[in-house]
Amino acid sequence: MDVKKYLGQVRYSDMRIRGKLEELDSLHRLMLALGGSDRTMEKIAALQEEINRDIDNLVDLKREIVRQIRRLSQPEYQAVLEMRYLRGWTWERVAMNMHFSQGYVYELHKDALKELSAILQRPEEI
Repeated sequence: MDVKKYLGQVRYSDMRIRGKLEELDSLHRLMLALGGSDRTMEKIAALQEEINRDIDNLVDLKREIVRQIRRLSQPEYQAVLEMRYLRGWTWERVAMNMHFSQGYVYELHKDALKELSAILQRPEEI
């Protein structure tokens, strides 16, 4: 499994949701400016429901990823992956927050990905 792709799902799901929210906002503004039919209102309601489902799925995905990240042996590994992939922080911000050099954060990241990849390939202990 490509662990970066696994973790990156959060970012792409978030981006899709934000795009749909912008579309919804635009439709609301058009409807207010031009008036809207019942059909238009139904389409807007359907988009809102779709967004709500996407948000539910994103919450579930984040919970699953957090559960897997918590299986890492080092708290620093957990912190780097959570800040980078779940919060979407830049490398610079992660390094500043952890009080480490950016180079050291890259090393932590590399080691965390390696360990997480191994974790994801084996069954969970009960």
